[in-house]
Amino acid sequence: MDKIVVIGSSGAGKSIFAKELASVLNINVSHLDRLFWQCGWKEISHSARKQILEDLLRKQQRWIIDGNYLRFADIHVKAADTIIFLDTPALLCFRRLIERHLKYRKHSRYDIPDGCTDRLTLLHLFKVLIFRFQGKQIIEQTLLKYPPKHIIRLRSTQEITEFLAQQKQIDEEKRLELQNVSTT
Repeated sequence: MDKIVVIGSSGAGKSIFAKELASVLNINVSHLDRLFWQCGWKEISHSARKQILEDLLRKQQRWIIDGNYLRFADIHVKAADTIIFLDTPALLCFRRLIERHLKYRKHSRYDIPDGCTDRLTLLHLFKVLIFRFQGKQIIEQTLLKYPPKHIIRLRSTQEITEFLAQQKQIDEEKRLELQNVSTT
């Protein structure tokens, strides 16, 4: 896993997961919300977003990208070797959005642009609740266009925790193996 895209519903835990996985794999993580918006939630143009994404992929050999933005799938999803789909339950995502908003409503977060604060609207909450009927199908149809990718679907907090623990174990085993090789 060197080129990873993390996708899923709002509130699925994409940003936190991507940050933790980046720490384990020692890879830079890029949050598309942070790259695609400016201070005050001013939208960056489609062509500028495309250029930002293309530059990011060209400059880095290993990366993790957090965020759907599937209209740019021909760029980041196509270039990825691994897609991690956080397919967490809608009610959990809904609860996380509310908790996140209460925590960050007057503060910035690491995964959104400087000068922006968390936004929560009824439309956003509604989209999370209907994600399994609409957004999930869009993701699945998009993924069919880009085989063969290593697609990992994590459906619960427990599966996410177990996956990260497994990656930590694999990373530790690699480090020990390298130490043994260098000392012999």
